[in-house]
Amino acid sequence: MIHEIENFVDTIPHAYHTEGLTPSQGLHILIDLNENGELKEKKSVIINKKGELLDWNQENELKPIENNYDFALREFYSGFITLNKALDSLKKIHSTSPYVLWFKPDSIGKIANSFNEYFKNCRLSEDASEADQREFDNIKLFSEKELVELVKRDEKFKETDKKSYIKVYFQTDIEKLKKCNEQYLLNHLFLKDDFNVEIGDSLFGLSGFLNGANVKKTFMKHPNAKFVVNNRISQKLAYNLYLFEKLLKNKKLPNIVPIFIDKEELNGEFVRIFSKDTKQSFREVIRQLFELHKENISNYYLINWANRGGIIINDVDYVSSFKYQLNDIMVKNIMGIKNKEGEFLRDEAIENVFQFELNIVQRIFNNALIVKTKKETVMFKYFDDIDPKYTTQSNYQNILQYRNNFYDYIYKSKEDAISGRIFYDIIVSNILGDIKQQDDKSYSIKEKLNMLFSLNELFDKQNNNFKNIGDKTMASLIPEFQNNLRRLFKETDYHITSDGEFAFAAGQLIYYVLTKSQTSSKTHSLLEPFISKKDPQLFKLAITRGIEQYKHAFDFGSTRFEKLTSEVLGYDCKMNIKELLPVLLAGYFSQSLIFEKSNNQ
Repeated sequence: MIHEIENFVDTIPHAYHTEGLTPSQGLHILIDLNENGELKEKKSVIINKKGELLDWNQENELKPIENNYDFALREFYSGFITLNKALDSLKKIHSTSPYVLWFKPDSIGKIANSFNEYFKNCRLSEDASEADQREFDNIKLFSEKELVELVKRDEKFKETDKKSYIKVYFQTDIEKLKKCNEQYLLNHLFLKDDFNVEIGDSLFGLSGFLNGANVKKTFMKHPNAKFVVNNRISQKLAYNLYLFEKLLKNKKLPNIVPIFIDKEELNGEFVRIFSKDTKQSFREVIRQLFELHKENISNYYLINWANRGGIIINDVDYVSSFKYQLNDIMVKNIMGIKNKEGEFLRDEAIENVFQFELNIVQRIFNNALIVKTKKETVMFKYFDDIDPKYTTQSNYQNILQYRNNFYDYIYKSKEDAISGRIFYDIIVSNILGDIKQQDDKSYSIKEKLNMLFSLNELFDKQNNNFKNIGDKTMASLIPEFQNNLRRLFKETDYHITSDGEFAFAAGQLIYYVLTKSQTSSKTHSLLEPFISKKDPQLFKLAITRGIEQYKHAFDFGSTRFEKLTSEVLGYDCKMNIKELLPVLLAGYFSQSLIFEKSNNQ
């Protein structure tokens, strides 16, 4: 895959690596020396966390740097690869160019001891002129004699955050920085010089891209291997991998990146779309790319990465074809959810996988995997730590066990990643977890039931989850059970005819019974004694006990209650109650038909 990354970097305009960059937080000092190496002008600024310049320290003739871009550009061409590749063995100076010096505020009294070695290890370009050499010598001499005191006298030095850098820039042509940066990289791109070999005129070595030699980690070495290094790469490839890592660190690419194979135009188009607004997510960019190239969104490596004090690759996988659109997927309002105005919510069309992610996955995992915050931002925790104290235990376990399945389904179009049973188990177990909560989770539970009944056939092609309940989809069976219950109340000769109808009616009966509870903290956890039963006879016994417990509150002149009770307790259910649980819950959480007005029948 690294060769695909190499080709990807080659397709990106070189200017893209630096355009739009902002300087890092800290104190930035710009120094202009005359030909004799004497101080001509000095300016200092403090940059905040947003990369904004706060103020100049004085008014003088040196022009302000437009948009701070010049600072950012000089930073880009003077940073080290890793601290282990610093030019100063004391590691107090963290830059790599004679024209720029990086150091931390608490190192100000120690950097003087590093100047001699640092400048000795700095390399000018091979075509440097005598004037360039004089400039180099002037900077070195000025740094050794005056720089430390000059920084200490700056009022902003006292204001600088100790964790931020102080960065001193000597005024010079930016092209000189670029050439110095190239010299530094040529000598330090490979992980370790011990593994370098020359083949013809080219140098090959061990890649330093997210790699380590592990020479001091005994248990990570392979003592029986007949080779020390199994794969060396060229300097050109090493340079492109370095640039790719810089793109990630500088947030020039989203946290999910597709590397298209043999499709340079798609790689370039992806970067072009993202560059218009670097706050866009992968989802927004790929949507636009899909609209432009529907038939070509295929054959790519997908890289999911994060920056946690360093670049971490969460996942890399090959995607043969990406399925963005979902056709004829509808979440029906089977449970009759109403809005604040008392109107029934409309059925919800799910048109693409990212809508499925935000509208379905977010809700079935109780806002713990896909997290919508109060500030309207969204966090995706496919690879992040999940704090169990912010969700139920069942939901926490479901996330850990199945989040990779949903990631594969959404981002890699692996349709078999989510089976019907997985989808069923997640929703039912999370509903049971919601029921145990002390606060009312009715709305969330109804949403989950709507999604289970509406989307089951998307993952359960053979309807195995509900095959013992009926030949129809649950989206059509639940309304049928509701109508049958109305018929039961209306027609003397009509009786319960199936286990599914029994479960729905039982749910309605249990709800009515529990409305008679006088407990001050009435919650849906009162359901537990009923839904914990698997055997139908024990289940009906629990209903009988509930009726006896609240018998003082019943009006036994209610024909609906009496008919419903006799039908439920008298029906011979063959199925295990656990298999009927979703239908039972649908009956419980649906509109209570016992209370429905007669003219609605």
